[in-house]
Amino acid sequence: MAKIFDALKNDGRFGRLIDIIQTLGEEKTLQAEGPMTFFAPVDSAWDAIPEPNRAMILNDKQMLSHLIDFFTIDRHRCTLDALLARNVVKTVEGNLIAVRQTERGTQVDEAVVIEGNMEADNGIIHVLDSVPFATLSQAFEAYMAAGE
Repeated sequence: MAKIFDALKNDGRFGRLIDIIQTLGEEKTLQAEGPMTFFAPVDSAWDAIPEPNRAMILNDKQMLSHLIDFFTIDRHRCTLDALLARNVVKTVEGNLIAVRQTERGTQVDEAVVIEGNMEADNGIIHVLDSVPFATLSQAFEAYMAAGE
């Protein structure tokens, strides 16, 4: 079995996310021992962000770094059942994200989990159909606060 970064790289659905991780030099973080839980938006999730917002996000390393931290829960290998039982979890960035069951399926904030519980040596990956809007706005707020 592969570590989270290699699992994402080998999957084929995460080209944009892999580019972001490599641009930031975050490969080591996702290759660390763990355990961790990682929420991974597929390529079409990034493509769905309207221009010029997408260009602003993808060209700003500091904001991307905050965004990656919003996708990561450190020191926990959380299955979807465990996340649903907790309902709210704290990310590396320190913000809370809601995980709930809806008529659309399991949702992380507003994103729907396409595939959950993908096992990796150092954790677990949950594949998302979109970049959660709450996550984007929180990342932008953290970015703005860091710039002050």
